[in-house]
Amino acid sequence: MVLCVLGPTTSKAQYPPRAYELYSWQELDGRWRFCLLASPSGPNISAEQVFDKKVRLLGVKDLKRKISELPSRATIFWLDRISGTTSHSQADKIMGLPPRETIQAVRHYAAARQIQVELPAASHNQK
Repeated sequence: MVLCVLGPTTSKAQYPPRAYELYSWQELDGRWRFCLLASPSGPNISAEQVFDKKVRLLGVKDLKRKISELPSRATIFWLDRISGTTSHSQADKIMGLPPRETIQAVRHYAAARQIQVELPAASHNQK
């Protein structure tokens, strides 16, 4: 006799997040760092999460690797400030977008994987 019991599955297994927050900043050495985290309930990621060395991505190569792990039809919101902070916070002073060529390369890479990248409204000239 075979007995099979099915319990509730976690929503995470059934429905991977479709919204992600991407943050970028340039280090003193000139290299760009990124943080890409799931944002299932809208912008709600803290500065501590963004700058956590465990999730920090070192350069565009690491960012592309992380993007390749996302589900198709996901949306990445590339933000120029951390949610819930004022524009004068220490964290926001170092946040920024990389050069236009880098943004275009990341958007192209994501689009090839059916992932949309949205930029802050004030940076639409970066498209």
